[in-house]
Amino acid sequence: MKTKALFPVLFLAALAAGCSHCPLCGGEWGAAARARLAAEEAARAPRPRAVSGTVSCPDRVTVLPTYRVRVKLVDLRTGETIVAKEEGFSGFPWMFRLDFDAKDLRGGGPHGLVAEVLSGDDVLYRTDTQYRLPESESAASVDLVVTRSR
Repeated sequence: MKTKALFPVLFLAALAAGCSHCPLCGGEWGAAARARLAAEEAARAPRPRAVSGTVSCPDRVTVLPTYRVRVKLVDLRTGETIVAKEEGFSGFPWMFRLDFDAKDLRGGGPHGLVAEVLSGDDVLYRTDTQYRLPESESAASVDLVVTRSR
């Protein structure tokens, strides 16, 4: 009789103490549900992405110390710059790598890359072809060609 009366008290004490194990199976409460939710959240979470490649020019260009290259990831519908990388410049072909989060690509619209060679604020060379951002991460390499800006 005393054992039957003691069981509810022990059960409630275990719950109050924060017991996290199921008394029926011994497993953690909601472990399967938490694992499923974590997997769904990881699938929805933006993943870091990168696109790399080279910037080249068909013209012979004398590289001055003031030259720099800017590669931009842009929304092709609006022309809005999403990510830009600007560095020094030592000559063609110039290698670049843009790192970005997939969440930066708003609206799911077309996105592309633009390369410019600048001296001060003047754009001397620019891509005149639309270079779309590769859809798959495995093919995220693009070779951009710039021509003299008019």
